[in-house]
Amino acid sequence: MNAANSDVIEYVKKLVVLLPAFNEADKISETIQNIPRKILGVEKVEVLVIDDGSIDDTVILSHEAGADKVISLGKNMGVASAFMTGVRNAISMNADILITIDADGQFPPEQIKKFIPPILNQQLDVVSGARFTGKIPKDYPKIKLLGNKVFSKLVSLITGQKFLDTQTGFRAYSREALRNISIVSDYNFAQEVMIDLKFKGYRIGEIPVDVLFDKNRKSRIVRNIFTYSLKASSTIIRSMLFHKPIMGFGLFGSGLIGLGVLAKILTISNTLHISNDLENALIILGIVSFMLGVFANIIFKRQSFTERDLRIHLREIEKSKNSNV
Repeated sequence: MNAANSDVIEYVKKLVVLLPAFNEADKISETIQNIPRKILGVEKVEVLVIDDGSIDDTVILSHEAGADKVISLGKNMGVASAFMTGVRNAISMNADILITIDADGQFPPEQIKKFIPPILNQQLDVVSGARFTGKIPKDYPKIKLLGNKVFSKLVSLITGQKFLDTQTGFRAYSREALRNISIVSDYNFAQEVMIDLKFKGYRIGEIPVDVLFDKNRKSRIVRNIFTYSLKASSTIIRSMLFHKPIMGFGLFGSGLIGLGVLAKILTISNTLHISNDLENALIILGIVSFMLGVFANIIFKRQSFTERDLRIHLREIEKSKNSNV
């Protein structure tokens, strides 16, 4: 059964819709005005705009269109920084659900409503909009489609869950998931957030969404497909090493040991002469890599336990304050 079509059995007090924006004067007003303010199961909807150093009228138009809160970063910090600024502000606004949506209007805001039921029914902690599950928008670049497919498969392989679209910015986060987001990338957050929350045990699911493509619009993130691929790959690998250091260092160490063993076999069989020192160095480095993975795992586990205890403590303080109100 499609979670998005389930009957709502709960309600939340506040939904915050986050729009990271950079020079979006052409579309920001229309996008904000089309955000539904009455949603079944939601008591109040507020719009939060994070202006990432726009030099046009994005801030003025956001206020005029009815945004409840507009934060300007002063200078362009990147979409990941804008996202994390939005996360912190959404928490301070006491959001029960956070939905992120692009400010350029590529996602019709009316679709926000179908992100709510899976979280209200406690079926999912994160609901991610999957593009391209149906008809592909006309003139959409094939290289971007290929890149999305490759990175989605990579994230699926790392997390052990099949995802169709890991690069979308159209997502909903429950109160608990929102308060446990932690990313370090200043470039893009999409894949890193998915990996981070999945490894923390949160339930993530996808629902199909419609997307409007403007071939004349330049992407904020994918300005150069090769640069994007390198940075996105780096972010994914770093996330894997942080959450699964034994896996990451283990794979690298296995590769080094395999090369060392292969070099010895080739030398013994007189197929190819390779320095004995190089053969031994590859094997030793492989073993060291395994050891680094073990040590890193201990350190990261200790950090995750500390973070968990801190969040539990903060949650108890929040409950205590609410009970005294």
